[in-house]
Amino acid sequence: MSNKNKSRRRAPASQARAGQARTSPARTSQAAAGQDGDISQAEADAIVRDVLSKLWEGVASGDPLRAELETATCMAFPYVLGQRDPADIESFIDTVLVKGAVRRRNPDGAALLRLLMTLGTPATRRAASRALAELTGEGIYPPEWVTEIGKVTPGQAWRRYDVFGDDEAIAVTFSYGEAEHGIVVQVDLAGLPVATTIGVSSDGAKLIEIISGNNEEFDRSEQISLAEARGRMLRPLDRAGRDESPKLSPSSIAYLPVARSRVRRLPEGDGGPQTVYTAADRVAAVEEFMASPEAAEAVAADEASTRFWAEVLTGYSGRIPGEPPDQVGPRKLAHILLGHVPNTFVLTPAQRDHLEPAAAAWVRWSAARRELGETGTAVLMEQLPRVLSRFGEAYDDPDAAAIRGYASGLATSAADVSWLSDSVGRRMFALPIPEQHAPLDLADPADRHRLVAEEFGACTPPPGLTSEEFVEAAYGVIEELWRDEDNPTYQTASRLFADGVSRHDIIHRLAGSPAPTVGSSVIR
Repeated sequence: MSNKNKSRRRAPASQARAGQARTSPARTSQAAAGQDGDISQAEADAIVRDVLSKLWEGVASGDPLRAELETATCMAFPYVLGQRDPADIESFIDTVLVKGAVRRRNPDGAALLRLLMTLGTPATRRAASRALAELTGEGIYPPEWVTEIGKVTPGQAWRRYDVFGDDEAIAVTFSYGEAEHGIVVQVDLAGLPVATTIGVSSDGAKLIEIISGNNEEFDRSEQISLAEARGRMLRPLDRAGRDESPKLSPSSIAYLPVARSRVRRLPEGDGGPQTVYTAADRVAAVEEFMASPEAAEAVAADEASTRFWAEVLTGYSGRIPGEPPDQVGPRKLAHILLGHVPNTFVLTPAQRDHLEPAAAAWVRWSAARRELGETGTAVLMEQLPRVLSRFGEAYDDPDAAAIRGYASGLATSAADVSWLSDSVGRRMFALPIPEQHAPLDLADPADRHRLVAEEFGACTPPPGLTSEEFVEAAYGVIEELWRDEDNPTYQTASRLFADGVSRHDIIHRLAGSPAPTVGSSVIR
């Protein structure tokens, strides 16, 4: 699909921002950061003062929405300056906002702490709660209006989506009393569903008008239940802002905690998809394709390779419970053939040679099955050769070859993609790929052992163990994590990680050492 069509389908969230609240949360930060975000310390200090000034104006206004947005803007400031380390971000929030609120020793400072308790991470909420207890212990209480923070009343929800299934935008209205506002979340469905753009509008009615009207050729819109809106936004918002997710704009980062707090106000009822597709549905779809007129020529040329590609394309398309096993769009097609396949499957020469006819047949079958018509089919068929022209380079990339080692022994064309993704994620946690890794075969235990030795060989071993013995103990832990999730080692590691312990420290603890005293250069 052309860039023009892509941007057109992504319009709802960006259009909604035109009607956002009077104070634009990331405007000052964006202007200061410039195109590359490279600013001097003096400029950064000046921006912090400016942002904090707007924060205290927002708190003093007594307007809950404005106060939330200004607080979220300050919380997002480290991201604007390029900081991604959670510890650095928490340190900034604790030093500048939590301790800054305490230093004011007045109701506005107490109000900010209540805002942080609503919008912050668990660590921020704990720090703000302790600080608020300190102020209230001195008889300093927040103003009465803060009791309304976050206690919004949900209104209506709409979904705007493209017929190919590449993305969607969910808009929901909320009210503080009679004052209505709305949030809109753009969700990329090509990979794991993740929020890519987040907007807040002070005009809820205008937001719904934008989402529900003026559909482009391949856009559709529908009103959905509040529970379904929660189901469609919750996980994508949870994934947003992580290192592996698409980079959010400064304004989206600022709106993220507000959007998350709003989703928590939506009902938890049966908000899942109306139809849930199972492994049996995927198998049936493959058989339907193999018997279809579209597949006849490809099957006659190489039945086994045609089935392989049909299972790969159908399996990825139906990996999310609510997505039918023929759901593919221009961006998802690129994601499958330039990301999922090169990073997952070791292909035979026959499978590589047969990719083009098999994929072309499957795409035509998918378009016919979904009744996309001539225009929709043409969009997909025009995209396919562009993707295939880049496939060889993507598959032969040394990084892709190394990543394929994580799926060793797991990746079959019929494997459940969600299970496979979780399994690869577990293995990547057990043994992250280092920046300098070529040549590397993670399917080879010897190469895994070498990486463990490089990471843990420089660490101080626990009493009673030599460095060599500690490396072997660490290797044993990582092999347990690598093997499967149904073992005590993985369960313990998961609990420690949920408690905020770093991966490297977790391996140390499980290998018999309370904490590392010497680090290494391997990515952790």
